[in-house]
Amino acid sequence: MITATAPPPTDLVGAYLPEIVSLAKRGLLWAVLYGMLTLASSGGCLGSASGGDQICYTATLRPSPLTWLVMALVFVIALSRAAKATTTAQITRILRIAATALWVVPLVASVLGIVSFITASPDAWLDGGVPAGIDFRITSN
Repeated sequence: MITATAPPPTDLVGAYLPEIVSLAKRGLLWAVLYGMLTLASSGGCLGSASGGDQICYTATLRPSPLTWLVMALVFVIALSRAAKATTTAQITRILRIAATALWVVPLVASVLGIVSFITASPDAWLDGGVPAGIDFRITSN
C-alpha cells in the first residue's frame, strides 16, 4: 500500500519574495535620495574691509557612508530575522519595521546634516568647529 506523504512545509520567507524585492528597491531609492539631499557647498571670504589679508573658505557637505552602512544593516538584519520567523504575522511585522527604518534613517541623517551645515558659522569653522560630514578648505589672499 502506497501512502501519500504530506507536502513539505511551505517556505514562509519565499512567499514574501515580492515584498522583499520591493523593500530592497525602496531602500535603494532612499539611499540615492539621501546622497542627493546631502550635497551642498558654501564659500566666501572673511577679513578686513581695509584691504588686509582675507581668509577665504569653501565648505562642502557630503553624504555620510555611515548612513548607507546603517541602511544596509537594517536590510540584512530584517532578512535574517524574517528567515527565522515562524508565522506570517512575524514576517509582516519585521518587513514593515524595516521598510519604515529604511526611510527614517536617511531622512533624519539628511535633515541633521543640512541643519548643521546651514546653522554653522564660518567663524566657527575657521576655529576648527567643523561638523561631521563637511569638507572645509581655507585659502588666504
